[in-house]
Amino acid sequence: MSATKRRTENPNHPRVKRNTRAGQTESFLDLVRLHRRVARSSASRLLQTPASTAVTLFVVAVALLLPALMFGLNSNLASLLAGFQDSAQVTLYLKDSVSETDGQEVSNGLLTRIDIDFAYYVSPSQALVEFGASTGLKDLVIEMAANPLPGAIVLTPTDISPAAVDELARQLQELPQADMVQVDNLWLQRLAAISNLVSAIGSVLAVIVILGLFFVVGNTIKLAIESRKAEILVIKLVGGSDMYAARPFLYTGLLYGLAGGILATLLQGIVLATFNSNLEVLMQLYESDFQLRGFGLISSLLIVAVGAAIGWAAALIASLRHIRAINP
Repeated sequence: MSATKRRTENPNHPRVKRNTRAGQTESFLDLVRLHRRVARSSASRLLQTPASTAVTLFVVAVALLLPALMFGLNSNLASLLAGFQDSAQVTLYLKDSVSETDGQEVSNGLLTRIDIDFAYYVSPSQALVEFGASTGLKDLVIEMAANPLPGAIVLTPTDISPAAVDELARQLQELPQADMVQVDNLWLQRLAAISNLVSAIGSVLAVIVILGLFFVVGNTIKLAIESRKAEILVIKLVGGSDMYAARPFLYTGLLYGLAGGILATLLQGIVLATFNSNLEVLMQLYESDFQLRGFGLISSLLIVAVGAAIGWAAALIASLRHIRAINP
């Protein structure tokens, strides 16, 4: 046997390895070209029926938009709560027997707690001066023989959630110097409860929407399979697998979800622009510049990815189910 022939038959020969890698690369490129051709064909078929395609895309976009808006609203409420964190105050009124020095020491000791962000002591004399200035009774306050106001410590909790604030108030009430604890963030607690409600509604709505999208995309794929039943029969007759026959429909579902996600991000911009124009008037009455924020880049990409994943999964389930029922 010649040396050339022995080298050719040897699978470990470098030239044979190079040819093997070249064949694998060529096979991979052929697969990429095939998928590209199928994707273009699926997109072309969608463009051939613009009316039905537009209706389906709009339904998919609205379905993705609704839970996304709910989660976006919850994110905006959380941002609003964080901005008003300094307004969530707990006032600890001290007993009359607590001196100003002791009151200041209690205030300094509370600052060492991890659940308290800020604390400052208001002496009885300072409280009386502030009361007179705020009520316009400064002259009357000066003439008073005794100061009826107690010393107090105004606290800003680190966590403004209702449960955390209630627990902090309970612990402060147990202090030996404490006379009464007043929580001044009832409206913030209500806003937090609304935020939790919006989050729960968004979660339930997301589940309902995902199931709805499966039905919408699945029914659309079913109709597409029925219209191409003869083509699928031919594919099966020549030995094509169910997965091979389903490939165009998988790209159809993927394109529906992908385009629907992109349309959903565009629609949210329109919705937020409309809401912010009216919200600005309301916020001016409260001397605030708060505005509803839209989806960021990561959130927008996530919506598009979720839409594409749902469209592909719905198409996979529907196509394999109906294609397997077609027997040549």
